[in-house]
Amino acid sequence: MEASEARRFVVLDFYRFVAALGVFIFHLKMIDPGISPAWNGSFGLFVDMFFILSGFVISYSYPSDARGVGAYSRFMIRRIARIYPLHLLSLLVFVVLIGVGMERTARSTSLDFLYNLLLVQAWGVTDHLSFNSPSWSISAEFFCYLIFPLLMLLARKVQPVVLGVIVAALYLVLAHGHLPIWQERSQMYGANYDYGMLRALPSFLNGILLAILFRKSGPYRQKSVVFAGIAMFALSVLVLNVFAKPDLAILLFSCAILLTAVGESAFKEFPGARLLGRLGNTSYAIYMLHDAILIAVFKPLWTWLALRPDQFGLFALACCVVLTVVADRTYAYFENPARRLINRWADIGVASPPKTQAATTEPALRFDTTERAVN
Repeated sequence: MEASEARRFVVLDFYRFVAALGVFIFHLKMIDPGISPAWNGSFGLFVDMFFILSGFVISYSYPSDARGVGAYSRFMIRRIARIYPLHLLSLLVFVVLIGVGMERTARSTSLDFLYNLLLVQAWGVTDHLSFNSPSWSISAEFFCYLIFPLLMLLARKVQPVVLGVIVAALYLVLAHGHLPIWQERSQMYGANYDYGMLRALPSFLNGILLAILFRKSGPYRQKSVVFAGIAMFALSVLVLNVFAKPDLAILLFSCAILLTAVGESAFKEFPGARLLGRLGNTSYAIYMLHDAILIAVFKPLWTWLALRPDQFGLFALACCVVLTVVADRTYAYFENPARRLINRWADIGVASPPKTQAATTEPALRFDTTERAVN
């Protein structure tokens, strides 16, 4: 069977699902100080994999002939449609949680609400996390969306090896340089409110580089390669569970993403694609809603059931199942309908005059295909 261009990489979607649950467990383990150190994995670094995946999928799907303000506006509207409705919902949920006194740890003011509303809370404008804490990474990714045309221009102007050097230099300077914004080495990998958007930048650009390498991978697109990618991802999970080695994690994530995409593209349809795609669809809601559900449901349940630290494994598994079901329903009944509605409004707003409609039909179709691939 000849390799086909996969417009959606369902195995990568599954990685995103696993990573979202990993971040959830990273936060859930703080529910009791007596929980075994065996659960103290560095799963917070999965956030950096999200940035790499976003850079890869978005740049791979972005039309090569997209140019000008119109194309950029169309891109930004679709990105906002993808991330903002659920961000706004989670923000309002935290307003309620704080209002009823269930969330007492977050320092959340009216100004913080404005920062979150504008998605700038990870741009160094504040000195603390607020409201839905995990949403700092959405703010960081939003920054990458804003400068996406510049990143694509850079990627198209230089050779892949040069772009690779640039990506490596960014990681080296931002993660290991003694910068005023981060006083300690490797502090970039723990950044969130403190210029978290700079933490996202090298990984997002890394994803763009991987998309370029993928496009050049034609001779290597064999089904067996996908298993090397899956093995690499499994190794990255194991490493995160044992070692706090951010640079190694980034390298493993990158190899896993590229190898998986290369191998999956050899399949007309990957086995279990429907299930993998559905689980991938839940990843954003798992990430954005887990903290609110943790505060409102899982923490009180842990206390009410008087569970012991040695029972955390089964409790975490049950929580993951519940969270996945909630996220699946959220995607079906809120997230996806809201995205489609905003995109439909946008299509009406940017529709071309009838006399030029024929000339602009093809780019519009390509953007619609892009949206399905990215989501």
